[in-house]
Amino acid sequence: MTDAYLLVSHGSRDPRPQIATSLLAEQLSLWLQNVGGLRSPLVAAAQLELAAVPLHRQIGDFASQCQQQEIDRVVILPLFLIPGVHVMEDIPAEVALAELEIGDKVNLVVADYLGANADFINLFARNRSGLPDRSIILAHGSRRSGSNQIVERLAHDLDLTPAYWSVAPSLADRVTMTIATGATEIGILPYFLFSGGITDAISAAIAQLRMQFPEIKLIFGEPIGNSPALAATIGKIFAAQTSAKVNSAW
Repeated sequence: MTDAYLLVSHGSRDPRPQIATSLLAEQLSLWLQNVGGLRSPLVAAAQLELAAVPLHRQIGDFASQCQQQEIDRVVILPLFLIPGVHVMEDIPAEVALAELEIGDKVNLVVADYLGANADFINLFARNRSGLPDRSIILAHGSRRSGSNQIVERLAHDLDLTPAYWSVAPSLADRVTMTIATGATEIGILPYFLFSGGITDAISAAIAQLRMQFPEIKLIFGEPIGNSPALAATIGKIFAAQTSAKVNSAW
């Protein structure tokens, strides 16, 4: 018996994030074979929102596929960067519904969300290089109490100013504040996994800020994006879960 692996993303009407997630699943399968030493690992992707069927049904369908291949456990990784409502409430609720449908045929294990992983944080930190000293980390943000603390810690550790797309303080507020301190060059580092509708909207907002402050150079960085390093980071998370399962069996 072995494990299968499921990446759970937010979901979007923009096709780019889902395409990127599917590509990541393929890269992970190769990593788990070539580096992790697993034979024909089963890796798939699912969406919390905007999918044809609810997440719990996607999990159930994947579990059925796993059962046919005599796989007894699915490790689920939320591809989220902060512990907001989706991570702490919505995904656990969907997993619980899936467990009711699956029963004891296939076990479901939810790994900690991606943004909690130290290797992922180190990977993100590499995007800091090349940006001006006065730079802003821009995250989606959450209204859930304590959810934005990881962004605040990252901002402190990387000498960045935190801003949020959906809650205060906003990007415009932080840019205005930074200009008031005398900065003439400001970097904006997006704390997002892949490009999509939100990063397009951020780019449009930055274009407006450039018109408002033509004397200020605003440099928009890149989201993390697919890379061998990202696949390796997630592969290690999955491999650790499988190793823990094997060790607990002894």
